Amino acid sequence: MRQLSDIQVFMVERNAIFMNIFSLIKKNIYKNSYKTLFLVDILYMKDINAVYGYENGDTIITQLKKLLDKKIPKKIRNVLSKAVLIEVENFYIDVFGITLYDDLDEQTMIKIKDIIFETVIGHKFYLVDGITQINLDITIGCSKSNDNKLRVYAEKALHSAKLNFVHYMYFDANLFKNELKNIDLIPIMQYNIENELVEPYFQPIVDTNTLEIHKYEALMRLFDEEGNLILPGIFIHRAKKYRLYTKLMSILIDKVISYIIKHKKHFSINLDFHDILNPHIKKQIISLLENNDIGEYLTIEILESEKISNFETVNDFIHELKKYNVSIAIDDFGTGFSNYDYILKLNIDYIKIDGSLIKKVNEEIYSNLIRSIVVFCKQHNIKVVAEFVSDLKTLRYVRSLGIDYSQGYYVGKPKSINNIIGADYNEE
Repeated sequence: MRQLSDIQVFMVERNAIFMNIFSLIKKNIYKNSYKTLFLVDILYMKDINAVYGYENGDTIITQLKKLLDKKIPKKIRNVLSKAVLIEVENFYIDVFGITLYDDLDEQTMIKIKDIIFETVIGHKFYLVDGITQINLDITIGCSKSNDNKLRVYAEKALHSAKLNFVHYMYFDANLFKNELKNIDLIPIMQYNIENELVEPYFQPIVDTNTLEIHKYEALMRLFDEEGNLILPGIFIHRAKKYRLYTKLMSILIDKVISYIIKHKKHFSINLDFHDILNPHIKKQIISLLENNDIGEYLTIEILESEKISNFETVNDFIHELKKYNVSIAIDDFGTGFSNYDYILKLNIDYIKIDGSLIKKVNEEIYSNLIRSIVVFCKQHNIKVVAEFVSDLKTLRYVRSLGIDYSQGYYVGKPKSINNIIGADYNEE
């Protein structure tokens, strides 16, 4: 290999010094300005080390770092409308941080997330032998802030993404800096109730083979006074604790039914055992079904839970709904009353397999368990839905197991009714 001359070495070292000085100056200038951080976590890094050895693991990390240092920042700059300082750091062995010294909007963050995800997922990583190739899977957590807790916020997003088996999650630091204070969310929930701002966002459930949309599940969303969207993981527990949940749920049900009447779309509403026991919610649903001929467009998803102690109550409710041609699904099957005898007695149309099982569908013990559920359902004319289908690999496993329908971020993200209707019109 040709060695550099003394002058060339000096030029390289000088450029490196200038770049470091430039970076420090810009970082100091933007010290109190908004920054956006993407945390990139390699999934199953321990498994890679266990199977291929630590030397190969280190080689993979080195290749990923090069990809994040060079190729990805170049792609990111191509989608930005202005010059932005980009900094890449290795926070942990298998976690990298990409910081952009700018207050990015949601659309730009999604574009950058897609660049990171697609570049890493599509890249071929070589082992030490230079021949064997493997692919990596990653999870991304993102947040933006102008304080020194940005990394904490991004780690919250990363943790939440892993818990929900999705490859990306954003944590709103502005809204949740004081998230532990109950007083923050109570006025927001009351504001949503008083102004009827509770809004269903609809996530598609698609045919596993054709990817055609079969129906949508309605998911509750709230908004603060600035119009920022709040996810249910933040407010549901407190809504129940402070006795505001029933009012929120009532508004959601009214809106879902009104959208069915207006657009003739098939939507699902998710209820747990406490909802079924709640006389107000039961009366509201039955009344809406009596006064509107929309039962064929509605599915009630009953959350499977060990807290269900009275199956007769559940069965009575299902029997009442069936009078109006409503479909019934058992949600999160595999976590609670996974008792085939009860399932047969409940007269249901769908079983939705819990995401914790689908996440491990590539493991033999779990794929066998899922296969047994599918066989049982086919024998009794019950359709099966796989939840948390978050990537192509999972979708392929789901297809191979003969699961009828799929739901998850890979096949469709939750969207507002305007986006759903607009997309349908465009397709037409």
